[in-house]
Parts: sequence; C-alpha cells; structure tokens
Amino acid sequence: MKKFKYLMFTLLLCLLNLNYVNASCTSEEISKLKEEVDKIKITYKHLGEVIKDDGSKVYNEFLVTASNIPEEVYIHLSPLTDEDFVEKDNTLQITLTTGNWSYIAYSGKCETTIKKIEVKLPRFNIYSLDPLCEGIDSDDFELCSKYYEYEFSRETFERKVKEYRRVNNIGVEDKPEQKSENIFKKIFPILDEYKLYIIIFLGIILLILVTIIIIKKKKKRAILE
Repeated sequence: MKKFKYLMFTLLLCLLNLNYVNASCTSEEISKLKEEVDKIKITYKHLGEVIKDDGSKVYNEFLVTASNIPEEVYIHLSPLTDEDFVEKDNTLQITLTTGNWSYIAYSGKCETTIKKIEVKLPRFNIYSLDPLCEGIDSDDFELCSKYYEYEFSRETFERKVKEYRRVNNIGVEDKPEQKSENIFKKIFPILDEYKLYIIIFLGIILLILVTIIIIKKKKKRAILE
C-alpha cells in the first residue's frame, strides 16, 4: 500500500468528524469492530547499524509490524512519516525511528475511530557498543544496556563505568587479535633500534654455518682421497 493512499486517507480524516458514527453502524457493530481491532498486534525489531546514502551510521531505526488488521479497518499513523507501508496478508510493516507513535484504527463504513494504539520505540544506547562495556552485565549496570531512555555525556559514562569495574573487580581483557597487535607494537620498536646489531649477529651466524659446511666438505674429500 503506497504512501499516497495513506496521505489521502489522512486528509480524509481531517475533513471528517471522527466522533461521528454513521447511522448504518449499530452499537453492536461498533462493539464487534472493537473486539476485532483489539486483536491487532504490534511488534518491532531493532535494525541495528544502518548505513545511510550519505555514508552516515544510525542506530535508531526499527521495523514495526502491525498484524491481524481487520479487512474493514484502515490504519492511520501519527505523526506522519515519509516512509511507505508494506502491506501483506492483513499485515502492515514500516520503518520508524525512536519515539512515540500512534496507530489509529479507523472504520470507513462507520466513519469513526475504533481505537488508538500507542507505540513507544526505545532509545538505543550507543555506549552499549563501547569496549568499556565488555564483560559487564547490562541488566545490573544500565549505562551499558542496549536501550536507555536518558542522555548522558561521555565523561559521565567513563567515570561511572570505570567506578563500576573497580568496585566489581572487572578487568578489561584483550582479545587475541589485540594481544597480537600489542606484542608486535612492542617488538617492532626494539627491532628497529637494534637492527644494525641484529644484522651483524645474523651475518656472523651465517658465516659460521658456511664455514662449518666448507670444513665438513674438505674433511669428506680428504677421507675419500
């Protein structure tokens, strides 16, 4: 279902009195519609890291699915968004960002709003990806949890997470790759500083080996003669 269709429907809602009930709809019909609308289920899935066309990365997008939508019911989303609904088998899917959204179930036949369903998409906590959160139980320390409602500064995060690590005796363990990198970082400066001595040392070792090989060959020839 394309965005144009929903935009036209939104304009229609603005022109009609949503509290007006068509005489063709009895209270029993309205009640039955409400029972059907109550079966609508709204779920969402965090899309993780999303790379935009300009190359920027965002973490605040969710794929929201509304299922079990009755045939005679339209869905109006508030506030409006530029995203399109994808419709399939009485199910609507749309990508929405963190925040509060309203799914308004509207009956065209009865010309009335049946139900308003509030949806709150959580705020992703970018600090949960920080290496300082590795090894920390996010259920016990909220500043490392995947979702966190309030904003806080980098300074506050570092101060509190380091204090939490100290109190709970949680060390920062290097990954195998990091350990290898750290070893090479330590060795390379040493090799660079003493490279002349290393070259001379290797040259002496090579000379000794060549000399031993030559001596062995001469001894072997002497025995054969």
